[in-house]
Amino acid sequence: MNRSDSKSGSLHHSTERVLDVLEAVSGNPGTLTLSDLSKELGIPKSTLSPIMNTLKARGFVTQNRESRYRIGVSAHNVGVSFINQFSFLEEAEKMLGTLTDICMETTHLAVLNGGNVLYLKKVNSPEPIRMVSMEGNLMPAYGTALGKALLSEYTKGELRKLYPSGLKPLTAHTITDIDVLFEQLSEVKRTGFAFETEESNEFIRCIAVPVFKDGQVIAAISVAIPTFRDSEEKEILIKSALTETRSRTEKLIASLDLTAEDL
Repeated sequence: MNRSDSKSGSLHHSTERVLDVLEAVSGNPGTLTLSDLSKELGIPKSTLSPIMNTLKARGFVTQNRESRYRIGVSAHNVGVSFINQFSFLEEAEKMLGTLTDICMETTHLAVLNGGNVLYLKKVNSPEPIRMVSMEGNLMPAYGTALGKALLSEYTKGELRKLYPSGLKPLTAHTITDIDVLFEQLSEVKRTGFAFETEESNEFIRCIAVPVFKDGQVIAAISVAIPTFRDSEEKEILIKSALTETRSRTEKLIASLDLTAEDL
């Protein structure tokens, strides 16, 4: 069976062959020789041999004494990373749920995607009036507390490079001056908390904290509050709960050995 020949011409033929090999080996562990793979995939042995040698050298396949192939530790590590990613998001959602139970407000987990915030997880407030957002949505980072937490280690030069066209207003309250944004980011570094009030959504105030791995910001967590429910007492509660949630999230990330690219 030659699966590569049946696929779309828009795909890269050589890469398809490598993936076909990995799928065949993983589906038939310890049973296929080079000749078997050649027949199975319709790839000449002279073409297949350097592919298998490379995969073997990189640890993606191994051979037993009968020269039959099995999936190697490198392929295993890729799979574990995939599983860990979903384990992390499941656990993160539970932690956001606890944070929402404490604050009674909508909570988010996000990462930086270019100059935008990418919302990975969200738990809604039980209150009928709450922030409207969706997992998978993108929002310019400079206009959100999550984004300011994620950008908090950026230099002014890096910000200008990230936003070469400047900062466009999302609401009448959005900061559009990079110098002012940088001052706020410096404050985030000093205090550990990022804020925005009606900069991305009218009548919504957000508080966020950066999440670190090995000294680098790789994610952020926030609580979004309708401005009419905001108070000094509530902000004290939210800051305490955010600090605890960040600590638990960082420990989870460390235990799974996740990087920014894994989230």
